[in-house]
Amino acid sequence: MKERLILAATAVVLCTPAAVFAQQPAAGTAPGATTGPAPATTTAPAAPATPPATDKPESSTPEILKPKRFRFSTFSVTNSATSTILGIGRDNIGYEDEAYNLDFSLNPAWWFIDEKMHKVFINASLAISTELTDSGGTTTEREPQFQDVQVGLGYNYSLFTSEDGEWISRLFVRSRAIFPTSEISQAQGRYLTTALGTSLLQNIKLLGNSADGLNNLTLIGGVTWSHLFSRATTPTDPDLERPRQTAAGRTFLSDQLTFNAFDRDRIVTGITGILPIYKDLSFNTSWRLISRFRDSFEGNDCEIVVAGQCQQADRLDDGVTYLTNSSVDFGITQGIYDLIYVTIGYNNETLTLGEDGKNRNIFYSPGAIFYADVSVQLDQIYQKASESSSASRNPFVQASTDPQTTVAGTNMPSF
Repeated sequence: MKERLILAATAVVLCTPAAVFAQQPAAGTAPGATTGPAPATTTAPAAPATPPATDKPESSTPEILKPKRFRFSTFSVTNSATSTILGIGRDNIGYEDEAYNLDFSLNPAWWFIDEKMHKVFINASLAISTELTDSGGTTTEREPQFQDVQVGLGYNYSLFTSEDGEWISRLFVRSRAIFPTSEISQAQGRYLTTALGTSLLQNIKLLGNSADGLNNLTLIGGVTWSHLFSRATTPTDPDLERPRQTAAGRTFLSDQLTFNAFDRDRIVTGITGILPIYKDLSFNTSWRLISRFRDSFEGNDCEIVVAGQCQQADRLDDGVTYLTNSSVDFGITQGIYDLIYVTIGYNNETLTLGEDGKNRNIFYSPGAIFYADVSVQLDQIYQKASESSSASRNPFVQASTDPQTTVAGTNMPSF
């Protein structure tokens, strides 16, 4: 249990969703709503980082093919739906802000330095999303949309491990590049988003590893800075050429998609908690504050002509270039033979302040979503397939042949 939860926590840090670093919502996304349930943040444990000692001869499998080298490599399928489409929350006027999405994501990882104190890995994320409801951002019904591709490099350092292994402290450092492979990012003129973050993991002993549940509490606190490189300060499309009119009544062609500036930088602070409830069933929660730093519009010396003279328009001295989003996520994760992890959860992201200047409800907004995620651990599947076919090493065979587990449900997962 201890190894699974610590590795699950590592996976949470490794798989920070790209939506956190996104600068603009996808077309058809409700304002302030998250573009997805962050499936990668669901706890998806993998094989232990250090295999237990054994007297058996070492495997002849080449080191490059050993499962521990590509642990945390997952394939996930996520279904998500806004709360309003399920009849929860306010009644919308129309249904343009309601959505049901189906997402597929492949998240390979490779640990090329895997020592006791130091670990270094590279990882990537490739995803496809399809809106099953009526989408305002695609030209055809249920059109698959490729998401931005992510490539990352990470470092883990073991700060402290108690003799009984019940108390663990680890340091994580992550860097990431997000490439504009999605149609929306390309149309908006994005070039690249970079991200750099650090976090601390602390494992706190509760009832201990020998208990069936409430073994320990895992907390992860961290901060990430991301920066956007783009063609302009606002989303633009050179192929648009939309006629617009100046303050003086002169018509010109514009490639500007919106009057809102990009978030040039973002600083994301957050904390994640993982608590085992019973055996492979765990409760997970994440809280984030997303600080958004927008570009300011500098203008020019001849924005308007008055009486034949060029003039520059006045500007507010306290123009808003900084705002924040608040995000909260709750999930229940069930592991099945360390191969598949199923998560049912709720996620809400919204502007921290409303139009009235008061704090918004962090737990609910019209864009809040419920999601169901199924994550397959590719390293574990490979390990099971490459092992001997002996029944003593096959959990599925054990479930059907062990005389002590013939009672229905006895050898099934904890649900």
